[in-house]
Amino acid sequence: MDKQNGFITHYLTSGMRLSDFISDKTDKNQIRYEQYLRSIVADRDLPAPVASEAIQIGAESELGLPWEYLYPCSGFVNFSQFSFTPQKVELLAATVLVAEEDLVVLANLWTYTAIEVWLNGEKVSSVAEPVYKPINKQEMQLPLRKGSNTMVIRMQNLAVRDTRNIFGIQLLEHLDRITVTLPDAEQAEPFLALDRFLSGITLKGSELCFPAEAPCSIYLAYGEEVNDRLIGEDISGKSSVKLDEGAPMVIVYGEIGPRKLIRKIELLQNKKPIYRKGAAAAEVKVAMFEEIATIGTEKAFQPLRFGLFYVLARWNLGQPGVNDEQHILHALGQIERREDCSDFILAGLLRFMQQHKLPAHLTERTEQAILNYRFWMTENGSDGMCFWSENHALMFYICAYMAGREYPDQLFARSGRTGVQVSEVAIGRIREWLDDVEEYGFEEFLSADYMCVTLGALLNVVDYMEEEESARASRLIDEMLKSFAYHTFRGSIIAPQARIYRSVILPFTQSAQSLIHLLNPESPMGNSEWIVFLMNSKYVMPQHFTSLMNESLELEYQTGNAWVKLNKQPNYMLTSVQSPRYDANPSFWQNISFDESADIESGDYVKSFNERFHGTSRFEPGVYGYQQHMWYAALDNDTVLYTNHPGELTDDGGMRPGYWYGNGIMPAVKQQGSALGAIYEIGEDHPVTFTHLFFPEAKFDEFDQDGHWLFGQKGSGYAAIWCSEQMVPHHDRLFHCEYRAYSRKNAYFCKLGSEQEFGSWDEFKAACYQLAPAFDSAALKLTAADDYELSFVRSSNKTQYV
Repeated sequence: MDKQNGFITHYLTSGMRLSDFISDKTDKNQIRYEQYLRSIVADRDLPAPVASEAIQIGAESELGLPWEYLYPCSGFVNFSQFSFTPQKVELLAATVLVAEEDLVVLANLWTYTAIEVWLNGEKVSSVAEPVYKPINKQEMQLPLRKGSNTMVIRMQNLAVRDTRNIFGIQLLEHLDRITVTLPDAEQAEPFLALDRFLSGITLKGSELCFPAEAPCSIYLAYGEEVNDRLIGEDISGKSSVKLDEGAPMVIVYGEIGPRKLIRKIELLQNKKPIYRKGAAAAEVKVAMFEEIATIGTEKAFQPLRFGLFYVLARWNLGQPGVNDEQHILHALGQIERREDCSDFILAGLLRFMQQHKLPAHLTERTEQAILNYRFWMTENGSDGMCFWSENHALMFYICAYMAGREYPDQLFARSGRTGVQVSEVAIGRIREWLDDVEEYGFEEFLSADYMCVTLGALLNVVDYMEEEESARASRLIDEMLKSFAYHTFRGSIIAPQARIYRSVILPFTQSAQSLIHLLNPESPMGNSEWIVFLMNSKYVMPQHFTSLMNESLELEYQTGNAWVKLNKQPNYMLTSVQSPRYDANPSFWQNISFDESADIESGDYVKSFNERFHGTSRFEPGVYGYQQHMWYAALDNDTVLYTNHPGELTDDGGMRPGYWYGNGIMPAVKQQGSALGAIYEIGEDHPVTFTHLFFPEAKFDEFDQDGHWLFGQKGSGYAAIWCSEQMVPHHDRLFHCEYRAYSRKNAYFCKLGSEQEFGSWDEFKAACYQLAPAFDSAALKLTAADDYELSFVRSSNKTQYV
């Protein structure tokens, strides 16, 4: 048990068991449809789980799956997953609470799932329906008898897209009189000992240090892959190990019988940008296409999510592969099953069909797959596809347009329209989408992952629509690339983003780095399957934007409902999105997704639907976050720092918002020149009670901690960050990169500078001390010298409840 927050951290689990979940009921509102599926997914009259003596490691549970020791466990039992089609998820978990005396203990049950909690064979709490967000919190009383008390948890959930198979049990009192053990105690003890061993590993320079004698054989391996074929070097009995120079990832694991417990340690200091020396822009473009074409060419066929894209690259280069037909068949299966993101695959297929002839024996199956596809959520059928995000919406529209043009006289089963009619409807929606982005800017602004998808959709508009739409789409791609160029610092995209993933910790690894590398061959290398759409395209890359990458800039602008600020200097960069907006006379488009009379086919409704689900660009303090990245400070293309409120308790959890990306609860943020403040207030309805700072010490030339201040220097650039709470180092998957502030109310103040501006690092630090930031936690107000002031006023916006 975590004595600091009361979360139970030791469980045996059985599952997950996944099964297809189909309902004949349909709904033109996808959110409402998925809410309905969640309301019926859980069986509510199941008998009590098996007795504690039947819970044994390796033995089968009622799910027909073995009980296993759960490692790691931060306090959440987290089996988050991505499901391309709707499924039912079932999981069992068990733990034992040992009480010194008879006690009634107050506890919180946190869950996104339908759940039952059984204590000593009696049900003590349950939640009947899963939710997508926000997390459910339910108080419960645990009547503990003196000695061992077995707790069994039955979890059921709807798996659709990013699925939060998460629950946690938090004891709120009597922590000093309760210990946590496990069923099958004798067999479990070696696993508990191995857990303690793995969790106690430390990293000093390039040396892994072990806490004590291991309870079993210990092995070390390099690489990202963890599977049944994992074979490591036996390091049993060693107190430390010198790691291979330059290794990006190390895996330490122990074996108890046939079972492994595994800890992954990422060596961020060894992950550095890679450059392509001396190549011209045209040569880089060819090289990147050729690199993509090599993917999926192994002798034995291996299904790949974007296998069709790699086939397209090969065929465009005149280099067909031996397994290309199987990749095409796999793509057809994705489309036929209407997997989430199958619209991406369909866009590639339709592009492929414009440039190449399919094998003759595949034409009939291809035609049927396209005619039976569901091109919008208001069409007949049910599935788990996301239609409404900015990239998906345009992707569905252009796919419908191109499919209608391909089969003009055929009947499309789910709309009941002919191909001509399908294209007519689609062109109206495409024009509305273009109108909106031209007026307001991108909603998924600066997203180094999702904007690549939008690029693919826009390139299909450029290449396969009439001149008017083609020219408009081309101009929007120019705007996309210009914004990326503005936010490029020493070759990497450093930007606040409407939607982001964990790659934010190493900006040169983001997908859109491929576009920067195409524009500027001197930037760090990057590649993305989406640049395949640039092959044989009439769109011309705006190479002149390269000059913007190296210019010093101070600018601010609106995109969607957001207000972005940027201060880029030769030795540092600070950029953010304001929360709330502080620009003069801020204007917002209005969310109409809760208006029952709204036209659900309209672009305004779709955009509102997206804001309600993803919370893309309306940034206000205190609302539930998703994938928004609020601010960045950078001293180099791989040396960045920022803060966030994690959506989960540990790295590698896999949900959105995650540990290093997005925010569970949105902060107040205000940038003023080269200074920035952020205030967090985490209400009692969120289980993560800390915020944290990403500060990769090894990436800096020098760093120093002095009380509430942390300083970093890289080259001639300086960074300082102050926190109202003591910043406590924490080591998870990353070592020497994280500082936590353990408080539900805290504030940060960041200041950047350079040798040119301040003379020396010591003079910069002295100037920072003179700024004297102060946080009034009662008033939720942050102040500093130079007239800096920021207040946290919790928003009443509730549009992000799903």
